Amino acid sequence: MSWQQPDENSIEALEHGMLFADGVEFDVKLDSDHNLVIYHDELLPGNSPKKERCIELLGTDEIKKNNIPLFDDLLSNKKFTEELQQGGKTACIEFKMPHPVTKINHDEYLAKIMNQVEEKLNDFELPKRSTIVYSFSPRIESVAKTVGFKFPVTRLMPHLRPWGVWKVKRAIGMPNFARTSVSSIINNSKKHRMPAMGLALHFLNGWTKWISPGIPMGLKGKALERLNKARSGMGAFVWPAPLEMEDLMINAGLSLISDNINPELMTKPDGSIRWMRPASQPLNDEWRNILESAEKTERYELSKEAIDSLPKWHEMEDSRRNKMIIEQGKRMFWSGSEEKWIQELKDGIPWGSPRILGHRGAGKTHGG
Repeated sequence: MSWQQPDENSIEALEHGMLFADGVEFDVKLDSDHNLVIYHDELLPGNSPKKERCIELLGTDEIKKNNIPLFDDLLSNKKFTEELQQGGKTACIEFKMPHPVTKINHDEYLAKIMNQVEEKLNDFELPKRSTIVYSFSPRIESVAKTVGFKFPVTRLMPHLRPWGVWKVKRAIGMPNFARTSVSSIINNSKKHRMPAMGLALHFLNGWTKWISPGIPMGLKGKALERLNKARSGMGAFVWPAPLEMEDLMINAGLSLISDNINPELMTKPDGSIRWMRPASQPLNDEWRNILESAEKTERYELSKEAIDSLPKWHEMEDSRRNKMIIEQGKRMFWSGSEEKWIQELKDGIPWGSPRILGHRGAGKTHGG
């Protein structure tokens, strides 16, 4: 039976992405009862007035009636939390901002949602480099500093307003995109001591990379060298992640927010093999050769055998983990020494290591 993609941001989708890929990205909002809700859009579907469809103005009981999961529901899923606790997996939590019709103060909203997330996750004793929070809000770093938020945060670029249809959001965001360079994103992230940045692929690929001011950075050659020397080990969470560009993006040291989380999709458009766990369960040479030499129709079943036999990040021998991280650090111009990179592995996989994360769990199922 072929794989059936679960609804985005559902518990089923988030469990699948966490188990199958290197982790997941998902969206969180705060309802009127101050409970965390996993939902992407600014409004519930329908034709009633906007105020009646804003998550932030609805109580938890009403949220449940619409079959929308709560953050508590996700944390009750042991398969999800145990993977995250072991190290090697990553959860990217995006804070979605309220629609203007709610008239909610954004700083107060961010402070409340940060307090809730921290309170909910405290008991799980997660590795330091397992969870990161980001948002399109330009206020996320200053609010995090004010409230003493213990999880790392970063800002998504280009800036997009939190309401309206996708085409309108994109059109309004274009001026910000055009005047923002990758180097300015990196410098701002370093200024606020953020361990990673989040940015659209358009900053680094295609003709659009020439729109932004300054010398372009990219995914190949001198443009890639400029990018990696500038970020010097800083993580980069990038979307979208076209299937045909996965290898290029991973080799560039980027972490992919992917909509292609089908476990049966083991062959890329060029015929090469696809492996969804480059960080949390990397292939060894033996299994890479087996998969590459296999018929396309055999790769899915073989991949299940590989998953069962290959060690996960927390099970790998120190020598192999160290070798992997040193190779990445040297190739991507990380700051610090080899000794420092290895010493910090106790906190989890470095943010500068490339990952593949399931967008909204198992890939988006609606929206632009």
